[in-house]
Amino acid sequence: MTPARKLQVLCQEDFDRLLLWLDHDPERAGVVYEKIRWRLIAILASRGCPIAEELADETIDRVARRVADIQATYVGDQAIYFLGVMNNVHHEYLKQPVLRLIDIGHDSDERERTYLCLDNCLEKLAPHSRQIIERYYAETKRARIDLRKRIAREFGLSLNTLRLRALRIRAKLQTCIKQCLEVSEASSFGKRLGREISPNGRLC
Repeated sequence: MTPARKLQVLCQEDFDRLLLWLDHDPERAGVVYEKIRWRLIAILASRGCPIAEELADETIDRVARRVADIQATYVGDQAIYFLGVMNNVHHEYLKQPVLRLIDIGHDSDERERTYLCLDNCLEKLAPHSRQIIERYYAETKRARIDLRKRIAREFGLSLNTLRLRALRIRAKLQTCIKQCLEVSEASSFGKRLGREISPNGRLC
């Protein structure tokens, strides 16, 4: 995707501000833009991401919308900032298959608690377990089969052993999220109850 095409996604003001942040010279800014974009794509592709270009463009979109807030205070190589945002975007992408394994709910507060619990429980997993669960349920049909074969090779496992391990990790993750939500709901209920009790200790 060229800078010209990005104008279809970002508003003109955001895009112009992004280029100005990269370099005050428009021509040099365009060159820096392309270098950063292709670097993001290369890194994502090296991680086995099947939609590297889309995530790179999403990263650039997010940075462009933040430039107004950070341009006066950010110090250092702008490319480093892009890499930080890219890591967040990629992490969100990797979590999408995992989100399908749990009941998110429709209430906004409930969804927020579920997302927080998911992050918390993923952090508790061993690194290799987290890598497996975040990748095992990604893709669909034939692409999923190929992905699982690749994961099995990377971890030195048979496909059946990988499947059993993924099921165990999934069960552990679901149990952790369920317990986390119960604690979160109890805490939320306690706060609501506290607001309903008057200063003299009686329910309002």
